[in-house]
Amino acid sequence: MSEASEFWSAVAPRYDRVVDAQIGPGMRERVRARLEKEGLLGRVVELGCGTGFFTGVLAQRAESVVASDLSPGMVEVARSAVRAPNVRFQCEDCERTSFADAAFDTAFVSLVLHFTRPELAVRELARILRPGGMLIVANLGARELSGVSRLRAQVRILFQGVTGYRRRPPPGLGRSVLRAGELRALLERTGFAVTDLETLRDRMHSSTIPIDYLRALRAH
Repeated sequence: MSEASEFWSAVAPRYDRVVDAQIGPGMRERVRARLEKEGLLGRVVELGCGTGFFTGVLAQRAESVVASDLSPGMVEVARSAVRAPNVRFQCEDCERTSFADAAFDTAFVSLVLHFTRPELAVRELARILRPGGMLIVANLGARELSGVSRLRAQVRILFQGVTGYRRRPPPGLGRSVLRAGELRALLERTGFAVTDLETLRDRMHSSTIPIDYLRALRAH
């Protein structure tokens, strides 16, 4: 088990509370509400399912869902939380999965890419999606903040991580945050056509971290 996998397994029972405190209360709920507006998604893969926060919504719109995560501890929490009969849980590294080429109609990745080497993860997403398949990404927009708002967010992320997880993360974890424009460019270089990009914000609290909700189609 990798150092990152061990870390996420150890903190899995506390993850939901900590991540909502770090990003800002209600932001993941906004993503889930947006996901609920999607149509039928066919065969779905979720990379980085975490505790299953989004998995149940995916199951309602999918023929089948493979919900995967690097961490066995996260997978166990998600499996306990989501009982949908069309969902299968398994451990996978999103940079190099065991899935066949073109195995899925839709891929969903939420708040995960900044923990990866994004170029490798996006290339893998392109491989496992069928031509014309859809990718949905919820991307952490921390770099969209500036000035005092950005400083407050950075302090909050550090404080909540230290006090909430009570465990030191692996070196460099979470340092691959992409701006929306950088993510769009990466996807287009990798054979995706971006069709929609909207940024979800809490305009009442300036240091709450925005989340980019992006949809893209894999080239034929």
